[in-house]
Amino acid sequence: MVLYQRGLTFCFGVLCFSVCCLLPATRVWPQESPSQSLEVASDVESANPRDWLPDSTVLYAQIAPVSEWMEHPLREWLVETEAFKKIWRSPEVMKARGGITVAEFAIGYKLDRLLRDITEGGVYVAIDRETKGIVVLTKTKGEEWLSKYLEKALDYVRKDAKSKNQPEPIESAQYRGIEGYKFQTGIFAAIGPWLMITNQGDLAKAVIDRTVDPGLPTLRQARWTAIADATWLRDASGTSQDRGTATASRLVNFEVDLATVRSVIGQNDLFSEQAKDFGAELILGGVLSVLRNAPVVAGSLDMDASGISIALNAPSEEQWFAESREYYVGPLVSGRAPAALKIDSIATLGTYRNLSEMWLRAGDLFNQNVNDQLAQADNTLTTLFSGKDFGTDILGAIEPELQLIAKQQSFPEDGLRPTVQLPAFAFVAKLKKPEVMRRELKRIFQSFVGFLNITGAQEAQPQLDLSMDRVGDNPIYFAEYIRDADRPYENGLPIQFNFSPTLAFLGDHVILASSVALARELLDEPFSPSEADVSPTDVHTLFRVDAQALQAILESNENAMITQNMLEKGHSRAEAKREIETLLGILSLFRSGTVEMSFQNKASLSLRVDAMIEPK
Repeated sequence: MVLYQRGLTFCFGVLCFSVCCLLPATRVWPQESPSQSLEVASDVESANPRDWLPDSTVLYAQIAPVSEWMEHPLREWLVETEAFKKIWRSPEVMKARGGITVAEFAIGYKLDRLLRDITEGGVYVAIDRETKGIVVLTKTKGEEWLSKYLEKALDYVRKDAKSKNQPEPIESAQYRGIEGYKFQTGIFAAIGPWLMITNQGDLAKAVIDRTVDPGLPTLRQARWTAIADATWLRDASGTSQDRGTATASRLVNFEVDLATVRSVIGQNDLFSEQAKDFGAELILGGVLSVLRNAPVVAGSLDMDASGISIALNAPSEEQWFAESREYYVGPLVSGRAPAALKIDSIATLGTYRNLSEMWLRAGDLFNQNVNDQLAQADNTLTTLFSGKDFGTDILGAIEPELQLIAKQQSFPEDGLRPTVQLPAFAFVAKLKKPEVMRRELKRIFQSFVGFLNITGAQEAQPQLDLSMDRVGDNPIYFAEYIRDADRPYENGLPIQFNFSPTLAFLGDHVILASSVALARELLDEPFSPSEADVSPTDVHTLFRVDAQALQAILESNENAMITQNMLEKGHSRAEAKREIETLLGILSLFRSGTVEMSFQNKASLSLRVDAMIEPK
């Protein structure tokens, strides 16, 4: 019976769309219906939802019919993979499938067929400022089909409630000749072949009013919908073709009225002039400037034969970043990611951040609490760096084009390994005065290793042994943890043995690495813009991750992850193992992921995920 109820709720939820449950629902029609009913416009069959939505709409999205998703080559490949089949046969999914099967039998429709017919003409979603409501409009297979399906579905729900001695589950009322129904927290009605679903009766009335009174102000007339003609958006629309995916299918488009959202939210941390978190500012500072100033943002989701692309685009103006955020975007918004390094890795990040400017302008960027913490940190760092000012002398010696690399470490097959095997990391930057800073950084590195040994000794932690070597003409300074000769390490080495802190120099570049092996690899593969894969000239930040390398590092720590899962969630070992294997199975479906961000001319953020599918 539980499966039956769950399945019924799932299928009927297709009509009510769970998104409508996010806000409290009102009565079907909250005010008295007019005494005179008006007929819906005769061209409802070819209507554009923009003409039915009020001009107080703050979000508008168009979603492709389910058939386009179901018949896409990428989806067809996915369901044939072993990883998907394993997940599809998992106990949790099998339980849900059983309930769906029961409901399908009762309703008389297979779920996929039902979704195809309900969304045959597309799905349109909007959020309204005035009513704080969400409305979904789907163009179904046809008016006659929708009428018959609603009649059958409503009849079934009423009979089911009656058989259980439950009260009438559905309220109904008419407004301007349209019959509306309320089921749980969703309100829905048929407008010709269109199914309208919402959580607010006032919003339902606003939509119906515009189906019969074309003179009422609509979304099409709203100022922010003119973004379709904006230069910044036209330029962004070619992203898929530029990436070599001209055959991509556009499955989702959406637009957000940011100016109205800001006015409704009011004083919110997201739009505050001063950040409350140092890390958030470092990662998202420029993005926050766009969110605080841009009138609109547009987004899309595209899917081609090998992957999925998500793009967000907004206008971008130099004055939005002011002097305080110049550290993030560069002078005249000219900051660019450095040329990408040629190295096999789990992940690489290239970006522009003038860390010195950020540190020195902390008073403008952060609130008092963060500035107090930074002042304490500055005193400590100045002491550690023998009186050198951290913001001016240390961070100021580094060019703002920065790179981070993460790579899986290799441990001897027949030797001891750390119980938890972490990837190696490296930070690469260009020095402004390499001849001066090499000597200073060497001394600071030696002091840092000594500091780690002193604090480690107080806590009975392993000690570091400092060494120096050369790779060609390039000096390399590193420290390795010393094993205790009297300790058997029966359970593997402590986590500290993942690290061998390293400082290296290559020309005018400095390398700070967590592993001497990674630093040596970087020194063995000399890099310069002429020898590297140069990033697109307009890219401010470029992040790439190798999903298969990430899967490998997780697999090497599978036992530790299972144990952690058992401790945190109280699962049995079998349950924890199944959950971790599911995660690894999902990762096995993907080849790589890429994130790009830029701010000049337009602000854009794009995410690309490539599947393991082999091109035909």
